Amino acid sequence: MALMKIAYFTDTFLPQVNGVATALANQATELGARNHSVLIFTPKLDGIKREKFKAKNVQVVHLPTVPALLYPEFKLGVFGLPKVIKYLIKFKPDIIHLHSPLTVGMDAVMAAKLFNRPLVGTIHVYFAESGYLRWFKYKLAVKLVDKAVRRFLNFMFNQCDLVLVPSKMLVEELNKDGFKKPVSYLPNGVSLTPPKPLSNKAKTLLKKKYGLKTKVVLHFGRLSHEKNVDVLLKSFQLLTKKHQDVSLLIIGDGPSKSKLVQLAKKLGIGKEVVFTGFMEHQTLISSGILSLGDIFATASTMENNPMAVLEAMMFGLPIVGVKQAGLIELISSNGFLVKPGDTKEMAEKQEKILFDEKLSTQMREKSLKLIKPYSVDKVIDKLLELYRTL
Repeated sequence: MALMKIAYFTDTFLPQVNGVATALANQATELGARNHSVLIFTPKLDGIKREKFKAKNVQVVHLPTVPALLYPEFKLGVFGLPKVIKYLIKFKPDIIHLHSPLTVGMDAVMAAKLFNRPLVGTIHVYFAESGYLRWFKYKLAVKLVDKAVRRFLNFMFNQCDLVLVPSKMLVEELNKDGFKKPVSYLPNGVSLTPPKPLSNKAKTLLKKKYGLKTKVVLHFGRLSHEKNVDVLLKSFQLLTKKHQDVSLLIIGDGPSKSKLVQLAKKLGIGKEVVFTGFMEHQTLISSGILSLGDIFATASTMENNPMAVLEAMMFGLPIVGVKQAGLIELISSNGFLVKPGDTKEMAEKQEKILFDEKLSTQMREKSLKLIKPYSVDKVIDKLLELYRTL
């Protein structure tokens, strides 16, 4: 099987912490391990002192940037095309693959035309979803922005020879939205070799370190407005009214963290909610901290194929999530789906799993079974097959 040279273009990548960055790192690592060459173009991130991404046969090229207003860690690539051309002349790509529709994505479109190479586009996040339009207070603004965003996304991704999305529901939505190019389903991938489970003694010590009670509800990921962590806090408060031996462990950081800490105090659950702050992804997976959770809970309504949920399933956690978007594809016999924003129902479903040992064991086994199709090696098999059709 011929080896390929693939150029990835993305507006977000490690050391940024989000599902897209993690999914791309997993893909690139697996492609490199199979001796394909991957060149990743991404905005330069100054001032983030975290471990740099390294993988066999993968090179990361940082492009010039300007600050973006969305998040403190998010930068927009600008005037990167000369550097892109310089590297691509030497690299000679077989495929150009854009992973975001912003400025670096535009570089990908121009590069594909200049080098006459097939262009693949993955829509990881559909910015026309209501969760992202909560920034706008007025209905008219939402309507206008929604129309503009849909037009822009159509324009960008109709430049591609193939469009990939990580959620089957999103495939249907994009086809309705008038995408001219074929849209194929390709989920995110996780490495299904989690570290050795923690011993009971190690678990007890780790629980003591974080001040956790007997039962633990777990949430990890970026703490930002569209993740609806405030809804999770309100549902957890209802749970604490009936049970004193529960903790909510929130791993991660983001622009909403300080507001969420204040909200937990205001709700009177400041001692029951533990915020760990930022944790390196590698540490998150290898430390065994995820196995402290009895369930994973999320109130986010705009997830396509969330890495946090996939990784929680990888650790055999039952899931409580919202009956919307890609979560419907991931949560069935391994957990419960609740109505968006329904804190009472969310609390009830968490309680049901936490205090029913038989149900909890069944759901743990189901999570481990249902995660198998999302193994990164299976995902890359399909991705290479799609590349070869071009």
